[in-house]
Amino acid sequence: MDEAVRLLRAQILLSNQCLEKIKALKDTLQAEDKGANIIAAVQSLEPALLDLGKLEKEKRDFLHKQSARDMRTFIGRMSSSEKWEILVHLFHRTQEFEASLRREIAAARLLLERGKKYVDYNVNVMTRTVANNTYNQEAAESGSQRGIKMFDSSV
Repeated sequence: MDEAVRLLRAQILLSNQCLEKIKALKDTLQAEDKGANIIAAVQSLEPALLDLGKLEKEKRDFLHKQSARDMRTFIGRMSSSEKWEILVHLFHRTQEFEASLRREIAAARLLLERGKKYVDYNVNVMTRTVANNTYNQEAAESGSQRGIKMFDSSV
């Protein structure tokens, strides 16, 4: 049981560290400094993610030794005691951190996708890429009343 408590505490600490780093990355993505600090934010996140991966492997090995499918199963097999209550509390905290991490990662992923679309659109504008033949200069000169090119961000 002490090993389970140690693993869950370590997971909480690492999850909190990852959460802070992901929030910092999100703030960097939202900042208007043209991405100057993105590399540093990602590099500061990598060690925490590696440590979390190592801890996950330790947790899988522990659960394998205990013949439990997951931590919930392991806790469910135990009898109620003071250490059991601590274990349940820690387990619930890890679940809360995992949910927070999922939300923050989804938000960071959305910011990255929007940034990619923004860059794609601006590259299309700078290279004068047109959406299709309907909007190019020849079509505009041949019969269309429009004398300008139109751009589509999906090009």
